[in-house]
Amino acid sequence: YQGGNIQRTGNQIFDISPSSNIMTFSFTSPLLSTDAQTDFPTNAPTPRPSPLSSETPSSTPSSIPSSGPSHLPSEVPSSVPTSMPSFGPTSLPSIPAPSLSPSTSVELQRSNDMITVLTQLSGHDSIADMTSPQRKALEWMLHHDGLQLNAASPNFVQRYSISTFYFATTNSAQDHWDKCGADALQSSCPFESLRFLSSNNECNWFGITCNANNEITRINMKENGLTGSSVPKELASLSSLEVLHLSKNDLSSTIPSEFGLLTNLKYLYLNNNNFIGTIPTSLGNIHSLTLFAVGNNKMNGTIPGELFHPTLKYLDMDDNDFHGTLPSEM
Repeated sequence: YQGGNIQRTGNQIFDISPSSNIMTFSFTSPLLSTDAQTDFPTNAPTPRPSPLSSETPSSTPSSIPSSGPSHLPSEVPSSVPTSMPSFGPTSLPSIPAPSLSPSTSVELQRSNDMITVLTQLSGHDSIADMTSPQRKALEWMLHHDGLQLNAASPNFVQRYSISTFYFATTNSAQDHWDKCGADALQSSCPFESLRFLSSNNECNWFGITCNANNEITRINMKENGLTGSSVPKELASLSSLEVLHLSKNDLSSTIPSEFGLLTNLKYLYLNNNNFIGTIPTSLGNIHSLTLFAVGNNKMNGTIPGELFHPTLKYLDMDDNDFHGTLPSEM
């Protein structure tokens, strides 16, 4: 039987191929041709011709009656549904499972916990998008990070945020940093322990400085070949950050409004890139800001008065497309 899987049981033949409904065929003799009759008398033939005509049916029933119809109707449904019903909420699409499925219940719980925490931080859409820097960072931490942190680890969010920064400024690892990027073949590094996405603590990665509590306080990526159209908002989760130095790269992002949450930030260098958009008024929440440099970009709009606090000493805004009057707070 071409393309099927035939099983014989007693006087029945079953087609049990996975793609079909169960088909049952009764038989009484393996020697019958497809044109033979299926009703035969059970008595042995006599030497003389039978006085009964060939049309007369046998008065004795078959010794082995058929246990079922020769064919089940094609409308009989499969015993297994073709798809499982959805029990989850329909308001949001489900987040795709990690690319390497967990093999134990412990791994599955770890994966689910990480997705829950990071969905709250980055948003459902970013985590569900398999091509986003956020999803790339999640996949890396789940399957490739030598530290194998879980959602309860003290530096879990910090490591995720700085890893997201790496993927966001390399076009999801399609481009390469000049120094100490993750790809050793494309990016030089004086010590492998400094390389981004190494198994060392992120405080030891190139351009990263931490305090005594292993909290990131400085990110210095000046002139390091950073690219991309989105500086990730996840950097705003680094609450102890004091210096963010991204000048002289090729970033074409807007300034995330979430940067206003960096209340300890003192120096923000974004000059000599291709930043676009306006200056977020939320930066006015950073009362500790001492230097703000966005010169030589492609920014526009008005200059927000909220930016000016007594702590602000250095301001670089030249070579942009700002317009309007200067704020009185200056």
